Amino acid sequence: MKTPKAHHENPGLSPATRSFGVALALASVVNGLLVVAKESSPAVQAGMQKLTGHHWITHSLIILGLFFVTGGILGRLNGGRGIRLSFGQLLGTVLSGVALGGLIIVGFYLVGD
Repeated sequence: MKTPKAHHENPGLSPATRSFGVALALASVVNGLLVVAKESSPAVQAGMQKLTGHHWITHSLIILGLFFVTGGILGRLNGGRGIRLSFGQLLGTVLSGVALGGLIIVGFYLVGD
């Protein structure tokens, strides 16, 4: 017996789950790039420190803001039904984003530092 296509595409995944999952993947990659930018450029790090008193506070606010804004925007797509991803696509996106973000940071400290 086949399950309905809509159920098969998103078994139990709410629009928020799909939207904020993709936002997590994006924020992870941007987090890695931001680490590289501020560790490579004293001017970037000084500018970030000047904004909030510490570069890590600014860094955190940028990543959290990106996560919430992106997740909110993606959740409003398709008439509030969010983006259309299957469980497997969402899982692959999240794992890929987190892995890439981590590899960017590790690669920078192993090679670029």
